[in-house]
Amino acid sequence: STFAVCLPLGQSTTEIATAEDPCAAPDPPRGLRILIVDDNVDAAELLSMLLETDGSEIRIAHTGLAALDLAAELRPHVVLLDLGLPGIDGYEVARRLRADSSLTQPLLVAVTGWGTEEDRRKTKDAGFDQHLVKPVDHARLAQLIASAAVVPSSR
Repeated sequence: STFAVCLPLGQSTTEIATAEDPCAAPDPPRGLRILIVDDNVDAAELLSMLLETDGSEIRIAHTGLAALDLAAELRPHVVLLDLGLPGIDGYEVARRLRADSSLTQPLLVAVTGWGTEEDRRKTKDAGFDQHLVKPVDHARLAQLIASAAVVPSSR
């Protein structure tokens, strides 16, 4: 395991050679459409605030059905999807998004408190590209989103 501790650094009068900052997230891509789906309003808003970038459009849904409606309207590049949603769950939302041939297939990322091997297998079977367990590592999420901007969708 690797751990990074990020502490504020005071002013120095000497120049110090530094390695790549393990705490720095990559610069966010611009112009992406990102859909956040979480029934926890506070969690969805917090994730939205973390991802706010110039030129990216971020929308939030709190139910599976609302997510499907917003996806049809927004045509997102990235969908950050909780699994335990009221009505239809995140697994079913993912299956329906993958089955919708009118959508350019987005990067589907499960963002959930469920992290067992069985949960991960089920997300893969449902068509998710990635499975992140809350609390999400912001740098890892930023890397995933950046990859959606540079890799043509073949999902």
